[in-house]
Amino acid sequence: MKAYSTEILIVGGGPGGIFTSISLLANKITDFKVICDEPDVVCRCNIPYGIGKKFLNDINDAVTSHRSFLPNFDEVGIVGRVSRIDHANKTAYGRFLKSDEEFTVAYKKLILATGGQASLPPIKGAINTGYDGSRPVGEVFYYRGQTYDKAALRDNVVVVRSVADARRIDAICGTDLTVAVVGTGLVGIEIIDNLIIRGNKVVVVEILPHLVSFLDPDMAVYLEDALKHEGAEIYLGKPCTEVGEGYIVVGDKKIKADLVVIGAGVTPDIQLAKQIGCQIGKTGGVRVNKNWLTNLPDVYAIGDLIEIDDAVFSEPVLFQLLPNVMIQGALIAKHLKGISLEGPLAVGSGMSHASNLFWGFAGYSEEMAAARGLSVMAEKLELFTAEHASPYAKKAWYKMVVSAQDKGSVKKGQVIGFQAVTQEKHLGDLMSRWADIIGERETVWQLPKHNWIHQPLVGNPGSNAYIMTFFHKFTARLEK
Repeated sequence: MKAYSTEILIVGGGPGGIFTSISLLANKITDFKVICDEPDVVCRCNIPYGIGKKFLNDINDAVTSHRSFLPNFDEVGIVGRVSRIDHANKTAYGRFLKSDEEFTVAYKKLILATGGQASLPPIKGAINTGYDGSRPVGEVFYYRGQTYDKAALRDNVVVVRSVADARRIDAICGTDLTVAVVGTGLVGIEIIDNLIIRGNKVVVVEILPHLVSFLDPDMAVYLEDALKHEGAEIYLGKPCTEVGEGYIVVGDKKIKADLVVIGAGVTPDIQLAKQIGCQIGKTGGVRVNKNWLTNLPDVYAIGDLIEIDDAVFSEPVLFQLLPNVMIQGALIAKHLKGISLEGPLAVGSGMSHASNLFWGFAGYSEEMAAARGLSVMAEKLELFTAEHASPYAKKAWYKMVVSAQDKGSVKKGQVIGFQAVTQEKHLGDLMSRWADIIGERETVWQLPKHNWIHQPLVGNPGSNAYIMTFFHKFTARLEK
């Protein structure tokens, strides 16, 4: 058995573990080990694009060697999987991925970056009931509160999370195949788009009455129309309840499907955290303080594993976004040097692309706010992606959501959400600007204090004009 000893142990070699390692090195902290349960670093955001060859020639282009990020990986890296941690004696136990031999790591401080695993909704037939546990693939998914190895899935079902899942889709899908995609979050929409590019007939199933839970119906409709125009067959408002050989069932309808791809969210991988006694919050994520410390001494947790406070409602939420884990790793490195800095509060945000549309969101939609019992006001503008006289000008739709009342931590007039859909114009840093405004709990009265730089060809459409249009519309309503 190989035995290691280190000052700081990072468990998890995804983006959280790797970026934390980079931050430690940047702060001249070199006495650490990082245990990586995947042989290479995978940018999960790129996984759909390797399937469709949209801007990646091959799915393997989404994979990067650990050594390209950490020049000293041979010294600090361990490619293996931790099975248990004895925190009382500060020792982790695991096995190497290649040899399956055991190893131990003695540590003084522990950073948990175990991330999350894909979730499978309650779909009859998705799991092979005859699976006996043999030939496990070493990747898991969550189903009805239990963990299963992906080898237990039906042969024509893929629950998307890893590059191995993408390789499987890439190997199976092809022209004239009918592929059902269940779930239309960021990854789901991108997979739909890329499967269409590959020449597949795509069936889309979404339990909500519209695509993309982050958008309101009047914004999601543009995506729906674009995907239908590309040939997608869309079923809304009903779940997929059954998977069989060559078919799925939606409501009372049996629909042809050669392959079923499920992108229905991620569940925090809290097994090791629970084992050592970390406090688990009501969202199912690990509770941490402002310095990412758990309730246990010398134990930090970051990334998809944890819950943090929401910027709008000041309540714990799961916040599974790559930029957030990079910030957390950087601030932990500073904290280990005695410098305490706070990161941003959680603002659900993202942006993506499908067909000829770019779309993005920050904060809460009207629909999401109503579900929280908050009265809101909303305004939507139809503009252009550049100066209207420019040959580059295409259609664009922008929507802002503002609180109409004081309620709890939310102020009347507070900006709580922003959505955008544009034709052929990437949203770049625009959504980040709105995430910051929402994160700082600003009101519409504060919009004029920002610099909204405009340029006819490359700037956002008449930036000052559209921001001031929102300003005038909302302040007029608030003044009544």
